[in-house]
Amino acid sequence: MEKQGVLTGILRFLGTVVLIDLGIFAAVGLVCWLGGWRTAYQYGGVLFWAGVAAIVIGLSSLMGGWGMTRNFTYLYGQSVSEQNIHERTRQAIKDEARSYWFLILMAAVGVVSIAVSTLIQTIFR
Repeated sequence: MEKQGVLTGILRFLGTVVLIDLGIFAAVGLVCWLGGWRTAYQYGGVLFWAGVAAIVIGLSSLMGGWGMTRNFTYLYGQSVSEQNIHERTRQAIKDEARSYWFLILMAAVGVVSIAVSTLIQTIFR
């Protein structure tokens, strides 16, 4: 039963990556059209930078989460909350995992975009 749950999670992750990448491909196509870049090679160049931007967004999200949770005011607010130490620790672990999960998702999206852009620029050189 657990293997099925892991497989479902992997398929859901890959589906999310594909959907986000399709949105990026469409947005890059629109930007290229409006910007006057009409060749596939130029599309690949803009798609490369969109992939880099996706990775930077993931990294920025992780760094922002670190900055927030390491802040003295945040830590003090957590210490005076109604949660006991076990609940606060569990919540902190969940928050940290979400930050890393978003980084992994955006890194996968960025790598796919960069790989497709490299393929396009290699084919249409």
